[in-house]
Amino acid sequence: MTLHGDLLEQALHLATREPKRPKQASLRRSVSASYYALFHLLVDAGVRRFVSGDSGREPLRHVLRRTVIHSHMKEVAVQFAGGTLKDRLKAAIGPLAIQTELRDVARTFADLQDHRHAADYDLARTFTRFEVLGYQADAQEAFNDWAEVQRSLQADTFLVALLAYGGLRAR
Repeated sequence: MTLHGDLLEQALHLATREPKRPKQASLRRSVSASYYALFHLLVDAGVRRFVSGDSGREPLRHVLRRTVIHSHMKEVAVQFAGGTLKDRLKAAIGPLAIQTELRDVARTFADLQDHRHAADYDLARTFTRFEVLGYQADAQEAFNDWAEVQRSLQADTFLVALLAYGGLRAR
């Protein structure tokens, strides 16, 4: 299985591992695993799309994976979720509306990043199993939506923006 698939499975396991009174630590780690499942799905898709081939390219893909910046990825996701792309990204997409599934993937990514920040840093916040299972289900739905749009020009534009937004933003 892939890392992103394992993380999605782990998110469900952590949310359900204590049958009666789930520990906050388990619920918080589940939130984080849901976010990182979607994060790694998208980063892996972008890296594999733009550094294709098998022969000796894995070190290069690893280098590219390490260049992504979470906050930049969220900025891109917010733009795609709201349909408010910067001019450079609009030019790549053309006049078409952003696909609904791609908007949903982007919205889920941004939302899960916010939830992960709360889970990791807001110790005054408590999580319920119900809400955490909802986040894991949202990540699973984003995986399904991504499968629907992953070969589109809009998906390619999204991936380029996720991986290179810092450079795009500076110009």
